Amino acid sequence: MKEYKGIIEKLIRESFYEVLVIDVFDDKIYKYKNIDNDFSMTSDISYQEYLSKCSEFVDEDDISSYVDSLSLSMLEQSGNKISINYKMKNELGGYSSFSNNIFLYELNGKKIIVALVSKLEDNLEYKKEGNSNSRSLVKLKKMTDSVGMAFLKIHNIINNDINASSKKQYIESILSSITTEFPEFNESLSDNAMSFYDNGKKTIMIIDDDKMTCSLIKKVFDNNYDIIVAHNGKEAIDYLSDIDNDYNSKNNISCIFLDLLMPVLDGFSVLDYLNDNNYLSKMPVIIISGNYDKETRNRAYGYQIADMLEKPFNVQVVRHRIENLINLYKSNNSINSMMLEQHKELKDIVNSLVVSYEVDNQICMNMVKKLTRLLAMQVSVDYPEYNINSDMIDKIGNSSSYFSIGNYTLPKSILYKKGLYTEEERSLIKMMNINGANIVKYVISKNNTEIDSKYAYEITKYFNERYDGNGYPEGLSGNSIPLSVQIASIAIEYTNLINTITPVDYERVASLIIMESGRKFSPKIVDSFKKVKGEFESIIKVGE
Repeated sequence: MKEYKGIIEKLIRESFYEVLVIDVFDDKIYKYKNIDNDFSMTSDISYQEYLSKCSEFVDEDDISSYVDSLSLSMLEQSGNKISINYKMKNELGGYSSFSNNIFLYELNGKKIIVALVSKLEDNLEYKKEGNSNSRSLVKLKKMTDSVGMAFLKIHNIINNDINASSKKQYIESILSSITTEFPEFNESLSDNAMSFYDNGKKTIMIIDDDKMTCSLIKKVFDNNYDIIVAHNGKEAIDYLSDIDNDYNSKNNISCIFLDLLMPVLDGFSVLDYLNDNNYLSKMPVIIISGNYDKETRNRAYGYQIADMLEKPFNVQVVRHRIENLINLYKSNNSINSMMLEQHKELKDIVNSLVVSYEVDNQICMNMVKKLTRLLAMQVSVDYPEYNINSDMIDKIGNSSSYFSIGNYTLPKSILYKKGLYTEEERSLIKMMNINGANIVKYVISKNNTEIDSKYAYEITKYFNERYDGNGYPEGLSGNSIPLSVQIASIAIEYTNLINTITPVDYERVASLIIMESGRKFSPKIVDSFKKVKGEFESIIKVGE
């Protein structure tokens, strides 16, 4: 084989324009080029800096896929290998076409990305500014259509009988969508169109103890936003608490970036605060992702965060992505405000449904609350790692009582049907949990201060999930099922079995639940249930 080594090396030198070697964890990228028949290192720069400068030389249509191809998480998802084609600026004012074969390797315990760069075609005629009349005409038509539609929407909203705050939010969302698509309008609209509704410069909040990350995000948004930085969860909550009673200050926050691992108070404590104070539904909360495990990610997504950004960041991609999210939340908030204003009668109908549920299920609701609270208390003793405190126990218990309100959105013909369901009926049954969860989130939690909207939403939506993944509506499994649901589902099952088995046989009910350990229920939570099943029986007997 040695005689072939020279041929192989020559083939490699002639085939590849350059080689990029990326040490992700040391934040370094090394460039090697074929110089005098040998690959020599021509530069080494910060990986973060390289990503932020990609937009200067990679064609804007290809920048997103180019950056993604150099992402550690994307490579891991793609089996440690990605191939892409893209265009890059050259010295002649045109574009050259390239192909990258990218591989992920492990070396001395570190993960290394290697990109083999091949040049496909030189000096393409395609240019960014373009001399093509057709391209300019297409863009002009799009601009005209967008502005025309915006004027029509603004005219309709100004003549609509809703409050000024909702009008302001709606108009802001319309204009923001135009400036995002066509930055040429940005200065003019900012200076003139919204002056009569101006509420001051908007704010982005960064909650992270990593100064480099804070500095990078600040650099991305500093021109268009005021930036507030908190270096731990306590600083963030103290700041937010100070402005919670100031509508204008609170309303000026457009987006929150949040790290999960911080000193003093972690990101999950901040998420609890944001959830309790209705921030998560009003603005995008972006998790700044480190090397989090799957369970941590699933726990974070359980808070209905808007997105999770992988480190390292690409400046252009982050700016585009976050601006779109901010505009989306603005638009949703204004639409929700208008709907609440214009459809109060719909809310009254849902409220009457809630009253009916409470009257019909008062005894069952009380039982489930007591059993859930008791089991949560035992779980807190058995598994300190879950960090369940007395406040959480009360919240989980109180929030479990509306678990089956989604039943009231099903036709009785399905609810009481005996026998096999059709495919359409199964789809409606799956929607039952989602409908119930939305009623809890948007109606009940607004009127009932005893329940926690996060826990109530989780329990109502997911109590039919199974530990083995064969439940619905989403087929969650294991610890991807929220802890509140794992606890409440046993209390719910116990109550349902008591109401269906005649005559009541408490030992049989307990054994049926224990038999489902590892299938329907978490083995850990079942073990805790075994310790309190006698107290479960006592609670039911007292309530009879």
